[in-house]
Formats: sequence, structure tokens, C-alpha cells
Amino acid sequence: MSTLRRFRLLVPALLVSVMSGCLPFDQDGGDYVFTPVEIFRDECGLYPANQDKFHGTLQVTGRVVRLDMALLDTQLIGYFLAEGDDFSIDGNVVNAVAPVRGQECRLDEASIHIDGTTQCRTGFDGVMRVRYEAEQRPAECTCELWMRFEAVKEAKRCE
Repeated sequence: MSTLRRFRLLVPALLVSVMSGCLPFDQDGGDYVFTPVEIFRDECGLYPANQDKFHGTLQVTGRVVRLDMALLDTQLIGYFLAEGDDFSIDGNVVNAVAPVRGQECRLDEASIHIDGTTQCRTGFDGVMRVRYEAEQRPAECTCELWMRFEAVKEAKRCE
């Protein structure tokens, strides 16, 4: 095998290891429950109607953050910022069916955005936005939830 070909095989492997590498983020992976601290906007009662679905499994690999959330079986992915314990993750689901204001709605798209900050190994807090869009459906199906939350792993609160 030529040296140039070896180099071409080595470079992608090095980039992957650097991108997902060994940066020291203290957030443990595992199952987290999201609890609202303050709800800024929830005109359609999205949180009370789905309270039991505000939990998910977090994975941290280097700077990459992934959350498999129970709400509409959404997968969110993003990154820790370059410095500090802040991260940002996003996820979308298309053609989902969800209860909104007591009726079943087929949504064109549902999106979830989370800005979080690690508080300890088993907890983080931040702001979450959940947005339901339904262009050709009843207007009652379109709504948003904005809340400040606390996420705790296995009921192990920060001390």
C-alpha cells in the first residue's frame, strides 16, 4: 500500500477521534427526567398533556451530545460549546400525531430545542422550546412550549 493511500485512510480516522475525542465534560449519560422550573409559554397545555413524556436518555461522546426523548420519540443531537459546560441540541419529527387541546393532531413537523448547562454529573438545567407546526390542519394544532427546566438523572439531585 502506498504512503499516500495510507495517509488518506489515516486522516479521516484522526479527524473522527479528534471531533468526538476526550474533552473533559462532566455530564453523565443515562436516563434524565425534565421538570419545569418556569413555563414562559404554553398556550395549548402541551406540558400538562405530556408530562409523563418529558424524560429521555442522554449520551455524551466527547463534545457530541445526544438525547433520545420520549416526547414524540424525538432524537436530539448537538454539541458542547467550545468552552464551559454549555451545550445545545435539536431534534425534529415529521408527520407525528400528538394530542393538542384534547384532540389528536397530525403535525407537519414537531421540533425540540434545548440549551443546557451542566450543574453536576447527574444534573443540568436550561431552556427548552417545543414547537408543533400544522399548516393544513386546524389552527388549534399549532402551538409552542417554552420553559426553563431542571433535568435530573435517576433522582440524584446536585448537592
